[in-house]
Amino acid sequence: MPTMSWVCALLLLVSFAAGAQQASPRLISDSPEYCAELAGRFDALGAEAPAHLRLLANEGRQLCAEGQTRSGIAKLRRALKEAQRGE
Repeated sequence: MPTMSWVCALLLLVSFAAGAQQASPRLISDSPEYCAELAGRFDALGAEAPAHLRLLANEGRQLCAEGQTRSGIAKLRRALKEAQRGE
């Protein structure tokens, strides 16, 4: 019969292996990379997004390009959230 420490080590190994299979964490910061990620996620929705949301996303991209990442991210997130809500 296995000892308690042997069972604990096996459980620890299994939980570590399960955690390693999870997707890599998303980058969430006020950075140009996050702007690009949000823009890509919005673009993945395709042309089905309403025109006013595409305009909002484009404003967000422009703000990010001008170095105003916080404002750009806010607009991109709002456009993405509204577009996903409408699906």
